[in-house]
Amino acid sequence: MADTGTFFHHASIAAFRRMKVIFQVCAFAVPLTLVALAVTRGWGAAWLLAVPIHIAGVLAERWFFFAQARHPQNLYYQVVS
Repeated sequence: MADTGTFFHHASIAAFRRMKVIFQVCAFAVPLTLVALAVTRGWGAAWLLAVPIHIAGVLAERWFFFAQARHPQNLYYQVVS
């Protein structure tokens, strides 16, 4: 089976690179910045923004981890498709 540069779910390598940046920003950078604003400036609404952004970032990271890995189900679906 030739490597076409895509994974079994048809996400390209470029999509993986973008997803990696997205989850790092959403899971860590933006929530930490918002929490810093909440603590230093007393902006309580920052907590309400930080939590859903962090959750979205963690979900994106989990997708990235499982889509990238060589799990048995991924190997199976690569052969089937």
